[in-house]
Amino acid sequence: MDKKIIAKEELLSMLAEISDQLEELEGILETSLCKARQHARDEYTAKIIECGEKITALENEAANTLKENEGFCTASQLHRPNSIKLELGY
Repeated sequence: MDKKIIAKEELLSMLAEISDQLEELEGILETSLCKARQHARDEYTAKIIECGEKITALENEAANTLKENEGFCTASQLHRPNSIKLELGY
């Protein structure tokens, strides 16, 4: 009977040790996942900022192109007569 009690105590001791190891592993995993989430957030934030900067640059480029085109249109309109005069010749 003493052997059974000793075996039960050893088993309980082993289970307690496993439980402690699992708790320690849980803490390590939580820390690791937290770091991984933060790293992913930082990467996505950097990518979003980069995309925003590219969009702003494209918008500025498009606005400049429109202004240049408006300038060309205005200049070409100044050289055109307002009305066309047709003459009949024999």
